Amino acid sequence: MKKSILAVLLVCTIAVSAVPSIALADNYDQQIQEKDQKISDLQGKQSDVQTQIDGLTSEIATVSGKVKDLEAKQDQLNKDTMKLQDKIATLKVRIAKRNEVIKNQARDTQVKGQATNYVSAVLEADSLSDVVGRVQAMSTIVKANKSLMEQQKADEKAVEEKVKDNETKVAEIQANQKELETQKNEIANKQAELNVVKANYAAEQATAEQDKSKLKKQQEEAKAEQARVLKEQQEAAKAQKAEQERQAKEAAKAQKAFEDSQAKAAKAQEEQAKAAAESSTASSTEASSSASEESSTSSSSTTESKTETTTTDNNETPAPTPVPTPTGGKTDHTGSGNMYAVGQCTWYVKNVAPWAGTYWGNGCQWGASAAADGFQVDGTPTPGSIVVFGQGQSVGTWNADPSYGHVAYVQSYNASDNTITITQGGMGFPSPTGPNTATLSAAGLQYIHP
Repeated sequence: MKKSILAVLLVCTIAVSAVPSIALADNYDQQIQEKDQKISDLQGKQSDVQTQIDGLTSEIATVSGKVKDLEAKQDQLNKDTMKLQDKIATLKVRIAKRNEVIKNQARDTQVKGQATNYVSAVLEADSLSDVVGRVQAMSTIVKANKSLMEQQKADEKAVEEKVKDNETKVAEIQANQKELETQKNEIANKQAELNVVKANYAAEQATAEQDKSKLKKQQEEAKAEQARVLKEQQEAAKAQKAEQERQAKEAAKAQKAFEDSQAKAAKAQEEQAKAAAESSTASSTEASSSASEESSTSSSSTTESKTETTTTDNNETPAPTPVPTPTGGKTDHTGSGNMYAVGQCTWYVKNVAPWAGTYWGNGCQWGASAAADGFQVDGTPTPGSIVVFGQGQSVGTWNADPSYGHVAYVQSYNASDNTITITQGGMGFPSPTGPNTATLSAAGLQYIHP
């Protein structure tokens, strides 16, 4: 029985210790799944941010290309401006020279007068044809001077327009370049911010992956522990089964011994009854023989006496030797302590009836074990006795365990309706250590008497 209790306690201890490990192993699966979801979300966010970064990079490249184009145009405009400035400088020198010629001509005109020159040219001519030639020459000079002035004015105006146009374009390019630089800087700042966000996501992902790795390691450890506990449970269950089989064999052996003792007692009673019947028959025969002897004649007394002696010797049966009734003292279990598992029905009954055996096995085995220890076991209920329920037998409103049976303590017996009131314990009651009271039929049950 000690082995049985130890096996049960070991199974209970392992089962209780296994519960957190199993729950923890299942919890790890959920946590790892949550980490996988978080990693997936972070990867998606990083992908979205990278798409935005790539878009901004493309925009920066486009803006940078425009800036470079504008810079190239500006360089070309600067070169053109330099050329224009050179031309402008050359034109200015020529204009200055022309201005000097024009001023001189104007002075000559004011001092000498244009008409005098024409007159001098005509008077000094050698012939009419020379006069015409000189007049034409003077007219050509005047026209040339006039054309020169117009060309000079036109050149100055064209140069001024080109310079203004060039300056406008340069200013526009500079403004555009400044705007593009601003856009480029804004995009670069935004790209930097997105890079920071991406880096943060990457850091979170790395942390989540590290957490996931730790959880997987812890999960493997939990599974290993779970496998170890399961193995111990299986070994304990195997040991418990072996112990139960051993106890069942012992109970069967005790039951057989009880049945043999009952059979021997019945046989002894039968032999005693038979011997008593034979003794009664012999007494009747002897009385009949005595009456016959008294009615005989005196002459034949000697012969009759001999005959009587002969008859008596032949018919009288000797008394049978009494068969001793098997006797044996009860085994005293009062000081043996309670070695049953706390919370079981056997523990409760042993607690309230200390005279019960310490190693009588499971509830259904108590009847045979008690008989083997010399206790009276029958079907008569009495207060203070122990009632035994077989495997699966009805206990009022419920049935005993199909493997272990059940035992209870008889508080009282009501003969009018043949019922017993019992107190009991067990794991299925609100109070496993008892008392739990019930009243049920006393018929068909086995009782152990103190």
